[in-house]
Amino acid sequence: MRNSALGRVTMSGVVVALACLVSLPAAALQAKDAQVATWSDPAAIWGGFIEHGSYAEAYAAYDVLGEVGYDLNSVDPERCQEKRAELEKAVELAPVSIALHRARMLCAEALGDDAGAEAALAALGALSSLALSDGKEVISPKPIRVLGPSDIYALLATSGLQYRYEYYMHVNAQRYFPLVVAAWDEELGAERHLTFDYIDVVHALDREDTFSGYPVQRQLLAEAFIEAQAKANESQALDWQAVKAAVEVADPRQKVKAVRDAAGLGGLQAAGTWLLVCAMTPYEGCADGLVDSLLPFAESKQAAHMLMLAVAYAKGVGVETDSDAAATLLDAAGKRWNRNGALISFAQLWSTSGEQEYPAFLAERIAASRRNGDPSMSMLHALRVLTVPGKVVLDAQELADLARPENNATGKGYALLATYYQRMQDDATAQKWLDKAVAAGDAGAQATDGIKRHEAAKTEQERAVALGIVSLGAQGGNPFAARYMAFRSQRAGKYSDAEAWLLGPARAGDVDAILELAHIYEWERPGIRGNRQQAIDTYRALDQGNDSAEARRRLAAMALTGRGMAKDPAQAEHWLLKDAARGDRASSIILGMAYLDGDFGKADDAKGHEWMEQAVKTGDVDAISDYGAWYFYRHTPATLESRRRGLALWEQAAKAGGQTALNNLAWAHCTAPEPEIFDAATGKVEADKLMQTADLPLGHLDTVAACRAAEGDYDRAVDLQNQVIARLTSEELAEDRKRTENFEARLALYRVGKRYIEPVRKQP
Repeated sequence: MRNSALGRVTMSGVVVALACLVSLPAAALQAKDAQVATWSDPAAIWGGFIEHGSYAEAYAAYDVLGEVGYDLNSVDPERCQEKRAELEKAVELAPVSIALHRARMLCAEALGDDAGAEAALAALGALSSLALSDGKEVISPKPIRVLGPSDIYALLATSGLQYRYEYYMHVNAQRYFPLVVAAWDEELGAERHLTFDYIDVVHALDREDTFSGYPVQRQLLAEAFIEAQAKANESQALDWQAVKAAVEVADPRQKVKAVRDAAGLGGLQAAGTWLLVCAMTPYEGCADGLVDSLLPFAESKQAAHMLMLAVAYAKGVGVETDSDAAATLLDAAGKRWNRNGALISFAQLWSTSGEQEYPAFLAERIAASRRNGDPSMSMLHALRVLTVPGKVVLDAQELADLARPENNATGKGYALLATYYQRMQDDATAQKWLDKAVAAGDAGAQATDGIKRHEAAKTEQERAVALGIVSLGAQGGNPFAARYMAFRSQRAGKYSDAEAWLLGPARAGDVDAILELAHIYEWERPGIRGNRQQAIDTYRALDQGNDSAEARRRLAAMALTGRGMAKDPAQAEHWLLKDAARGDRASSIILGMAYLDGDFGKADDAKGHEWMEQAVKTGDVDAISDYGAWYFYRHTPATLESRRRGLALWEQAAKAGGQTALNNLAWAHCTAPEPEIFDAATGKVEADKLMQTADLPLGHLDTVAACRAAEGDYDRAVDLQNQVIARLTSEELAEDRKRTENFEARLALYRVGKRYIEPVRKQP
């Protein structure tokens, strides 16, 4: 029996503002008769609570459970009488709490209040029916929404389900932070693995938190709940902490060490992590003790542990490989796990371990389940074949199954259909399914569709709608969507927002997000919480822990200029050489340019040209563009011949799709002081090509304005230059004004009918 009564949540390292917000109007809940009528639509009660409920008041309401002596199945009658008003108020403040309604029912029964018990029972029945409606036990379920952990166990008790064990599904919070509870259903004669979530609810209610509205809030909330549960020695929290620790280390031995104790306590995800580590990166003694940790729970007929033991036998991890034993255990687990849960979990674990083909006994059972009409089997197949590149053919039954409601509680089946038709080059059909996936809440679909719409948008309203879709994907845990939102925030000069968008995926371990967050800290953008030293520490950690070439490149840049650390050209050269010698193109380009520019001391043309010519031969457009810029701007002596060499390299890169090179060509042709290079007609053609790019970068728009002036269209040049200036933040505008040849100076030229002529060679 569980009685994890939820109190207020305290976040470690984060200030949580618990301002009293507007609470749910309770007029309809005051009278018992009105309340019974209201509970005919529990979804509406939930909707009103999410919109108007107060985080502080709702979670404080749980305190009354202890005050009335509630322990899931009983209460203290005397304390119920004493605290009756407080209990009624608590139900009013948290009307969706199953635990509070259950306590209210038990108190009413203990006090002989039949009308009160009937009213509470109506609420309990409505909330329980909504929670346990069909579609909850599928491959990609939409979790049952509860206000807090206490409500989960109250729901089980109210529904006659016997708690057996539980586990968190993910290490990191996404849109939800699913907690799976295995409960025995005597009527079915099977375990029901029900998925719950309260993080999305808290995220919606806690509107005054520093990170409200950003994905990181969900992760911080999840960690706060875990911390509180671990202090209470709750197994699911200890299991999660062990897996989290394993994820954060690279060495297989350290991973196993991190999860061993939790697996012995019945931690299902810890045992699964241990099994996968030893299956994928085995070492001597890796699986010693794994089977012993699983056996007691398998022998007590916990289906998930039986399933885990079956996988161990199938793969020969900790025991001799024995397909017959694996099949027997799988069948035994299947008899106790509702809706083919054991078969689905076995297949998913097998695929996660890196196996391309199912063992014969597993393939036979999947085929039989498919013949018996289980649409989950089509989902399993699609998830396997559509996660690898190439053309894939799904049969008519599989396509039909993917569109069924059972496979689309969160839109996953629709998203797979969109991927399939995109692979088949049927864009119209792919978009139809993508739209349905977006509406159903698939985060990947929301990221893909929103970004596509934003890149194609023509108006501010269209762009705003598109970004709204992208933000939904970010809230759903899609790291690319979060990084895109951060990029857009940076473009708008909203660096604090960019930081907030990046913190979620960064805390979840997305390296690209970590690097982008460190970049914001490195340059100490206005309004951010981090600083340059944090960026340096992050780069060093990525260098040592992830062997990150990009981190070393950034450290090298800082060491070359002495930004945030002592100037150390020798160390910078060492960092760059390490990766350039291994064929890293970006490092090769930076290294070559540094030799040419003398950044390590005296210029070394021989080494510089050697590295740059190697990069150019690969066809890398960045290398060709950078090499062209060196010839055009920094070659000594500066000659018309060297500048023509730079133009030729830019033309080569532009033909290969290099937008930076195309911009440089247009700039040179439109602003050059040399008549041999100035060519307004050619510059116009190149500028027109730039304008075909969606969401043109500010610097490129500045180039187009210069080209319009060069061809004599000064009105258009003024209009475009005004657009450039309008996109600058106040800080960026102030910084730009420090330059003699700034944006406003060019605008002044265009207004009096003069083109801009670049007096000093500086790369645009």
